[in-house]
Amino acid sequence: MSRTIHPTAIAMIARLSEGLIQLVPQISSEDFPHLLVEVVKLFVPADEITLILFEDKPEVLVSEKTEQIGNQSIDMYLAGAYLLDPFYRASVELTQSQFFTYDELVPDGFRQSEFYKQYLVKIGLEDECGYLIIFPGGQFLHLSIGHGRGSSSRLTPSEQQLLDTLTPLIDMLCQQHWGEQLSKPLNRQLDQALANFGSSKLTERECAVIRMVLQGYSPAAIADKLFISPGTVRVHLRNSYKKLDIGSQLDLHNLFIGALMQFEHYEGGDPLEGFF
Repeated sequence: MSRTIHPTAIAMIARLSEGLIQLVPQISSEDFPHLLVEVVKLFVPADEITLILFEDKPEVLVSEKTEQIGNQSIDMYLAGAYLLDPFYRASVELTQSQFFTYDELVPDGFRQSEFYKQYLVKIGLEDECGYLIIFPGGQFLHLSIGHGRGSSSRLTPSEQQLLDTLTPLIDMLCQQHWGEQLSKPLNRQLDQALANFGSSKLTERECAVIRMVLQGYSPAAIADKLFISPGTVRVHLRNSYKKLDIGSQLDLHNLFIGALMQFEHYEGGDPLEGFF
């Protein structure tokens, strides 16, 4: 009985061979990050691909986008807004590299959050997936694959499954390239800025509520997490806004980012202290 290989499988093997031929010789070279992105593009379409290394502090290594995606300064993201990114939040708990889609990571209500509006919707992105490559020293790499609103390049479930299947290979290549280069441990000190935000002005429960609002949780999701009613969540939120002299989620987001951007090196405590 003869065996046949499906043409799609043959095409995928050909793409993989082509990618590895380009990429493997460039391990440890400065061209590797850009070639890694090119290899990913052999398998799936994308409107935006960004490669960010989180070592001592986040550093953008590659950023490519189509004309459909607008330009926006990434300064605020790098200054601290990344703390609200679902991919960054996932990295805190990870011990091994993984591929994620946005739907696997985001809390209920995230698409109404200011982070989603400011860092995806404003530049034309609607969805994102990508790799989190975890290094032994705690540093990690985020390879983000974004797609615009109504884009024909939106990934199908089978394409997402393909990217997931490639995770061990992507991880191995990245470990070989960056493994010995990374000398500075990831500075997680800024994580405490989110944990302490508002603590000098708000009650402990109010701090918990605004922290979850910043991360994109809806009032109903916050209520479930904190074992309180949605009405109580709204009361805490109203009281918090009054104490902070703000009136909206946008004001809260801007206050958080503004407070973080005052620090060259955050050393602890409520980032609002000394900001007002």
